[in-house]
Amino acid sequence: MPRAPHKPGDKAAARSPEGRRKPTLSVYGYTDYRAYLRQFYEMRKESERGYSYRAFSKAAGFSSPNTLHLVITGERNIGATAIAQFAKGLNLEGPMAAYFSAMVQMNQAKSDVDKEAFFRMLQHLTPQAKRRDLHGDEVTYLSHWLYPVLREMVNLPDFREDPYWISRRLVGAASVAEVSAALSFLLAGGFVERKDDRLVATDNMVFSSDEMRSLAIRNYHRQMLELAKHALENLDMSEREYGAVTVILPEAALPALKERIKQFRRELHTWAVHTTQEARPEAVFQVNVQMHPVTRKVNG
Repeated sequence: MPRAPHKPGDKAAARSPEGRRKPTLSVYGYTDYRAYLRQFYEMRKESERGYSYRAFSKAAGFSSPNTLHLVITGERNIGATAIAQFAKGLNLEGPMAAYFSAMVQMNQAKSDVDKEAFFRMLQHLTPQAKRRDLHGDEVTYLSHWLYPVLREMVNLPDFREDPYWISRRLVGAASVAEVSAALSFLLAGGFVERKDDRLVATDNMVFSSDEMRSLAIRNYHRQMLELAKHALENLDMSEREYGAVTVILPEAALPALKERIKQFRRELHTWAVHTTQEARPEAVFQVNVQMHPVTRKVNG
Protein backbone atom coordinates (compact mmCIF):
# COMPACT_ATOMS: atom_id res chain seq x y z
CA MET A 1 0.00 0.00 0.00
CA PRO A 2 1.51 3.33 -1.00
CA ARG A 3 2.64 5.75 1.67
CA ALA A 4 1.37 9.29 1.73
CA PRO A 5 4.08 11.84 1.02
CA HIS A 6 5.59 13.32 4.16
CA LYS A 7 8.96 14.29 5.52
CA PRO A 8 10.63 12.43 8.41
CA GLY A 9 10.25 15.49 10.61
CA ASP A 10 6.62 16.01 9.63
CA LYS A 11 5.35 15.43 13.15
CA ALA A 12 3.11 17.37 15.46
CA ALA A 13 2.67 17.26 19.21
CA ALA A 14 -0.19 17.67 21.65
CA ARG A 15 0.00 18.29 25.36
CA SER A 16 -1.53 16.07 27.99
CA PRO A 17 -3.40 17.59 30.94
CA GLU A 18 -0.15 17.20 32.91
CA GLY A 19 1.71 19.27 30.32
CA ARG A 20 3.74 16.40 28.82
CA ARG A 21 4.12 16.50 25.06
CA LYS A 22 2.43 13.62 23.22
CA PRO A 23 4.10 12.69 19.92
CA THR A 24 1.78 12.41 16.94
CA LEU A 25 2.02 12.37 13.15
CA SER A 26 0.68 15.12 10.90
CA VAL A 27 -2.35 13.80 9.05
CA TYR A 28 -2.16 16.29 6.17
CA GLY A 29 -1.40 14.79 2.76
CA TYR A 30 -2.79 11.34 3.57
CA THR A 31 -5.76 9.93 1.65
CA ASP A 32 -5.73 6.39 3.11
CA TYR A 33 -6.52 6.30 6.81
CA ARG A 34 -5.15 2.76 7.26
CA ALA A 35 -1.77 3.87 5.86
CA TYR A 36 -1.83 6.81 8.25
CA LEU A 37 -2.67 4.58 11.23
CA ARG A 38 0.10 2.16 10.32
CA GLN A 39 2.70 4.92 10.13
CA PHE A 40 1.43 6.53 13.33
CA TYR A 41 1.82 3.22 15.17
CA GLU A 42 5.30 2.62 13.72
CA MET A 43 6.35 6.14 14.74
CA ARG A 44 5.08 5.70 18.31
CA LYS A 45 6.75 2.28 18.63
CA GLU A 46 10.08 3.81 17.59
CA SER A 47 9.81 6.86 19.83
CA GLU A 48 8.21 5.40 22.96
CA ARG A 49 9.44 2.27 24.71
CA GLY A 50 6.65 -0.18 25.45
CA TYR A 51 4.04 1.47 23.21
CA SER A 52 1.49 -1.14 22.03
CA TYR A 53 -1.94 -1.65 20.53
CA ARG A 54 -3.21 -1.97 24.09
CA ALA A 55 -1.74 1.43 24.93
CA PHE A 56 -3.57 2.99 21.98
CA SER A 57 -6.86 1.40 23.03
CA LYS A 58 -6.44 2.73 26.54
CA ALA A 59 -5.74 6.27 25.26
CA ALA A 60 -8.69 6.13 22.86
CA GLY A 61 -11.10 4.59 25.36
CA PHE A 62 -11.62 1.22 23.63
CA SER A 63 -12.21 -1.91 25.71
CA SER A 64 -10.68 -4.23 23.10
CA PRO A 65 -6.85 -4.17 23.17
CA ASN A 66 -6.41 -4.92 19.46
CA THR A 67 -8.87 -2.44 17.88
CA LEU A 68 -6.10 -0.51 16.13
CA HIS A 69 -4.52 -3.69 14.77
CA LEU A 70 -7.83 -4.91 13.31
CA VAL A 71 -8.41 -1.58 11.56
CA ILE A 72 -4.87 -1.33 10.18
CA THR A 73 -5.08 -4.85 8.70
CA GLY A 74 -8.49 -4.16 7.16
CA GLU A 75 -10.36 -6.66 9.32
CA ARG A 76 -12.52 -3.87 10.73
CA ASN A 77 -13.69 -0.44 9.60
CA ILE A 78 -14.04 2.59 11.83
CA GLY A 79 -17.65 3.20 12.82
CA ALA A 80 -19.08 6.70 12.80
CA THR A 81 -19.20 6.84 16.60
CA ALA A 82 -15.59 5.62 16.91
CA ILE A 83 -13.97 8.30 14.74
CA ALA A 84 -13.70 10.76 17.64
CA GLN A 85 -12.16 8.05 19.84
CA PHE A 86 -9.53 7.32 17.19
CA ALA A 87 -8.76 11.03 16.87
CA LYS A 88 -8.26 11.14 20.64
CA GLY A 89 -5.92 8.14 20.57
CA LEU A 90 -3.99 9.74 17.71
CA ASN A 91 -3.69 13.05 19.61
CA LEU A 92 -5.46 14.89 16.79
CA GLU A 93 -7.41 18.05 17.55
CA GLY A 94 -9.16 20.83 15.65
CA PRO A 95 -8.60 20.88 11.87
CA MET A 96 -6.42 17.75 11.94
CA ALA A 97 -9.16 15.80 13.75
CA ALA A 98 -11.68 17.07 11.17
CA TYR A 99 -9.29 16.01 8.37
CA PHE A 100 -8.97 12.52 9.84
CA SER A 101 -12.77 12.24 10.11
CA ALA A 102 -13.26 13.28 6.47
CA MET A 103 -10.55 10.86 5.33
CA VAL A 104 -12.19 7.93 7.13
CA GLN A 105 -15.58 8.80 5.66
CA MET A 106 -14.09 9.19 2.18
CA ASN A 107 -12.40 5.78 2.32
CA GLN A 108 -15.55 4.07 3.56
CA ALA A 109 -18.07 5.90 1.33
CA LYS A 110 -20.01 3.64 -1.04
CA SER A 111 -20.53 6.05 -3.95
CA ASP A 112 -18.01 8.08 -5.96
CA VAL A 113 -20.17 11.17 -5.44
CA ASP A 114 -19.70 10.88 -1.68
CA LYS A 115 -15.99 10.06 -2.05
CA GLU A 116 -15.44 13.19 -4.13
CA ALA A 117 -17.38 15.33 -1.63
CA PHE A 118 -15.17 14.15 1.24
CA PHE A 119 -12.04 14.61 -0.89
CA ARG A 120 -13.02 18.24 -1.45
CA MET A 121 -13.33 18.54 2.33
CA LEU A 122 -9.76 17.24 2.66
CA GLN A 123 -8.59 19.88 0.20
CA HIS A 124 -10.40 22.60 2.14
CA LEU A 125 -8.92 21.47 5.47
CA THR A 126 -5.35 21.12 4.19
CA PRO A 127 -3.03 24.08 4.85
CA GLN A 128 -1.91 25.83 1.66
CA ALA A 129 1.68 24.66 2.10
CA LYS A 130 0.58 21.01 2.08
CA ARG A 131 -1.94 21.15 -0.80
CA ARG A 132 0.40 19.54 -3.33
CA ASP A 133 0.76 16.46 -1.10
CA LEU A 134 -2.89 15.61 -1.79
CA HIS A 135 -2.33 15.46 -5.54
CA GLY A 136 -5.77 16.98 -6.01
CA ASP A 137 -4.74 18.32 -9.44
CA GLU A 138 -4.15 14.77 -10.66
CA VAL A 139 -7.66 13.76 -9.56
CA THR A 140 -9.10 16.81 -11.32
CA TYR A 141 -7.05 16.07 -14.46
CA LEU A 142 -8.87 12.78 -15.00
CA SER A 143 -12.26 14.19 -14.01
CA HIS A 144 -12.87 15.91 -17.36
CA TRP A 145 -12.14 14.60 -20.84
CA LEU A 146 -10.87 18.01 -22.01
CA TYR A 147 -7.70 17.95 -19.89
CA PRO A 148 -6.05 14.77 -21.30
CA VAL A 149 -7.23 15.57 -24.85
CA LEU A 150 -5.82 19.10 -24.69
CA ARG A 151 -2.57 17.79 -23.18
CA GLU A 152 -2.17 15.55 -26.24
CA MET A 153 -3.14 18.35 -28.64
CA VAL A 154 -0.16 20.49 -27.65
CA ASN A 155 2.05 17.86 -29.32
CA LEU A 156 0.50 18.50 -32.75
CA PRO A 157 2.99 20.33 -35.02
CA ASP A 158 0.39 22.94 -36.03
CA PHE A 159 -0.93 23.49 -32.49
CA ARG A 160 -1.87 27.07 -31.65
CA GLU A 161 -2.21 28.33 -28.11
CA ASP A 162 -5.46 29.99 -29.13
CA PRO A 163 -8.68 28.94 -27.31
CA TYR A 164 -10.79 29.82 -30.36
CA TRP A 165 -8.63 27.70 -32.69
CA ILE A 166 -8.62 24.82 -30.18
CA SER A 167 -12.40 24.97 -29.71
CA ARG A 168 -12.92 24.71 -33.48
CA ARG A 169 -10.58 21.70 -33.63
CA LEU A 170 -12.56 20.00 -30.84
CA VAL A 171 -15.62 19.76 -33.11
CA GLY A 172 -17.66 21.98 -30.83
CA ALA A 173 -17.35 19.72 -27.80
CA ALA A 174 -15.88 22.53 -25.67
CA SER A 175 -16.47 26.28 -25.63
CA VAL A 176 -13.74 28.92 -25.93
CA ALA A 177 -14.16 29.74 -22.23
CA GLU A 178 -13.81 26.05 -21.25
CA VAL A 179 -10.67 25.69 -23.37
CA SER A 180 -9.15 28.83 -21.85
CA ALA A 181 -9.82 27.59 -18.33
CA ALA A 182 -8.40 24.16 -19.20
CA LEU A 183 -5.19 25.66 -20.55
CA SER A 184 -4.74 27.66 -17.35
CA PHE A 185 -5.32 24.53 -15.25
CA LEU A 186 -2.83 22.43 -17.24
CA LEU A 187 -0.15 25.12 -16.95
CA ALA A 188 -0.75 25.79 -13.25
CA GLY A 189 -0.77 22.06 -12.46
CA GLY A 190 2.43 21.37 -14.40
CA PHE A 191 0.77 19.01 -16.89
CA VAL A 192 2.10 21.19 -19.73
CA GLU A 193 4.93 23.69 -19.71
CA ARG A 194 6.29 26.38 -21.98
CA LYS A 195 9.49 25.64 -23.91
CA ASP A 196 10.85 27.75 -26.78
CA ASP A 197 7.64 29.77 -26.99
CA ARG A 198 5.34 26.75 -27.28
CA LEU A 199 3.58 24.35 -24.94
CA VAL A 200 4.85 20.80 -24.40
CA ALA A 201 3.35 17.97 -22.32
CA THR A 202 5.13 16.89 -19.15
CA ASP A 203 4.98 13.52 -17.40
CA ASN A 204 4.17 14.05 -13.74
CA MET A 205 1.07 12.00 -12.91
CA VAL A 206 1.41 10.97 -9.25
CA PHE A 207 -1.29 9.73 -6.90
CA SER A 208 -1.04 9.64 -3.13
CA SER A 209 -2.97 6.36 -2.82
CA ASP A 210 -4.68 3.58 -4.75
CA GLU A 211 -7.95 5.01 -3.40
CA MET A 212 -7.49 8.28 -5.30
CA ARG A 213 -6.16 6.57 -8.41
CA SER A 214 -9.27 4.35 -8.58
CA LEU A 215 -11.61 7.29 -8.08
CA ALA A 216 -9.85 9.36 -10.74
CA ILE A 217 -9.80 6.53 -13.28
CA ARG A 218 -13.50 5.78 -12.79
CA ASN A 219 -14.27 9.46 -13.35
CA TYR A 220 -12.08 9.41 -16.46
CA HIS A 221 -13.97 6.50 -17.99
CA ARG A 222 -17.31 8.19 -17.29
CA GLN A 223 -16.08 11.24 -19.17
CA MET A 224 -14.87 9.13 -22.09
CA LEU A 225 -18.28 7.44 -22.34
CA GLU A 226 -19.95 10.85 -22.47
CA LEU A 227 -17.50 11.95 -25.17
CA ALA A 228 -18.30 8.80 -27.16
CA LYS A 229 -22.02 9.63 -26.94
CA HIS A 230 -21.30 13.14 -28.23
CA ALA A 231 -19.34 11.73 -31.19
CA LEU A 232 -22.09 9.22 -31.98
CA GLU A 233 -24.61 12.02 -32.29
CA ASN A 234 -22.45 14.65 -33.99
CA LEU A 235 -19.88 12.95 -36.23
CA ASP A 236 -20.45 11.42 -39.63
CA MET A 237 -19.97 7.65 -39.95
CA SER A 238 -16.89 8.27 -42.09
CA GLU A 239 -15.20 9.91 -39.09
CA ARG A 240 -15.96 7.31 -36.46
CA GLU A 241 -16.00 3.55 -36.00
CA TYR A 242 -18.39 1.98 -33.53
CA GLY A 243 -18.85 -1.74 -33.22
CA ALA A 244 -20.06 -4.31 -30.78
CA VAL A 245 -19.86 -8.06 -30.45
CA THR A 246 -21.86 -10.21 -28.07
CA VAL A 247 -20.30 -13.57 -27.25
CA ILE A 248 -21.05 -16.49 -24.97
CA LEU A 249 -18.16 -17.84 -22.90
CA PRO A 250 -17.48 -19.88 -19.77
CA GLU A 251 -16.87 -17.58 -16.80
CA ALA A 252 -13.41 -19.13 -16.41
CA ALA A 253 -12.46 -17.46 -19.73
CA LEU A 254 -12.94 -13.93 -18.36
CA PRO A 255 -9.26 -13.37 -17.39
CA ALA A 256 -8.16 -14.48 -20.88
CA LEU A 257 -10.73 -12.15 -22.49
CA LYS A 258 -9.46 -9.20 -20.43
CA GLU A 259 -5.87 -10.02 -21.38
CA ARG A 260 -6.77 -10.07 -25.09
CA ILE A 261 -8.27 -6.58 -24.77
CA LYS A 262 -5.19 -5.32 -22.91
CA GLN A 263 -2.92 -6.84 -25.56
CA PHE A 264 -4.95 -5.10 -28.27
CA ARG A 265 -4.49 -1.75 -26.47
CA ARG A 266 -0.73 -2.33 -26.18
CA GLU A 267 -0.44 -3.23 -29.86
CA LEU A 268 -2.52 -0.20 -30.83
CA HIS A 269 -0.33 2.12 -28.77
CA THR A 270 2.87 0.68 -30.26
CA TRP A 271 1.45 1.08 -33.78
CA ALA A 272 0.42 4.68 -33.05
CA VAL A 273 3.88 5.61 -31.75
CA HIS A 274 5.52 4.06 -34.82
CA THR A 275 3.08 5.75 -37.22
CA THR A 276 3.67 9.15 -35.62
CA GLN A 277 7.43 8.69 -36.08
CA GLU A 278 6.92 7.89 -39.75
CA ALA A 279 4.41 10.60 -40.58
CA ARG A 280 3.41 14.03 -39.28
CA PRO A 281 0.61 13.79 -36.65
CA GLU A 282 -2.48 15.80 -37.56
CA ALA A 283 -5.21 14.97 -35.06
CA VAL A 284 -5.93 13.47 -31.62
CA PHE A 285 -8.06 10.31 -31.57
CA GLN A 286 -9.80 8.73 -28.61
CA VAL A 287 -10.10 4.92 -28.73
CA ASN A 288 -12.45 3.32 -26.20
CA VAL A 289 -12.84 -0.41 -25.68
CA GLN A 290 -15.60 -1.52 -23.32
CA MET A 291 -16.30 -5.06 -22.16
CA HIS A 292 -18.76 -6.12 -19.47
CA PRO A 293 -21.16 -8.96 -18.67
CA VAL A 294 -24.82 -8.46 -19.56
CA THR A 295 -26.02 -11.57 -17.69
CA ARG A 296 -25.37 -13.01 -14.25
CA LYS A 297 -25.95 -16.37 -12.60
CA VAL A 298 -29.19 -16.68 -10.67
CA ASN A 299 -29.42 -19.19 -7.86
CA GLY A 300 -32.63 -21.21 -7.71
